[in-house]
Amino acid sequence: MKNKTNLVKTTLAAVAAGLCLITSAAFADAPLKSTLDLDIDQAAKVAEIQKEARDAVRPVRGDLHREERALRRAKIDNDVEAIAKQEKAIEPLQEELAKIFAKEEEQIRALLTPEQTEKYEEYLKERDEMVGSSRDVKDFKKEEKKAAK
Repeated sequence: MKNKTNLVKTTLAAVAAGLCLITSAAFADAPLKSTLDLDIDQAAKVAEIQKEARDAVRPVRGDLHREERALRRAKIDNDVEAIAKQEKAIEPLQEELAKIFAKEEEQIRALLTPEQTEKYEEYLKERDEMVGSSRDVKDFKKEEKKAAK
C-alpha cells in the first residue's frame, strides 16, 4: 500500500512539474504578443523565430559556460597562460551569441508594422535594463564598451 501511495505522489508531482513548465513557457512568450498587439499570424511566426533562436543558443551557451568555468579555475590558480587562452576562447562564443540574438531581433522586426516596431524597441530597451535579462549579451556589450575605451 505504501508503494502505491509513493507511486501516486511521484506521478502527481511529475504531472504538476510538467504543467508548471508548460505554463511558464507560455507565459514567457505572452508579454511580447500582448505588448506588441500581434495578430495570430505574427504571433505564430514570432514563436517560431524565438524557438529557432533558443535552439541555436543552447549549444553555444553550453560551450560558453564551460569555457567560463575554465576561466574561473584559471583565475583561482593564477595561471596567466590559461587565463589568456580562456579569454580568447570565450570571445568568439560571446560574439556568436550576440549574432544569434541580433538575428532574432531582426527577423521579428521584419514582421512588425511601424507602430509595433516602435513598441518593440521600447520592449527591448526595458528587457535589457532588467536584471538577469540576456546575461550573455550584457556580458558581451560590457566587453565591447571596455574595448572601445
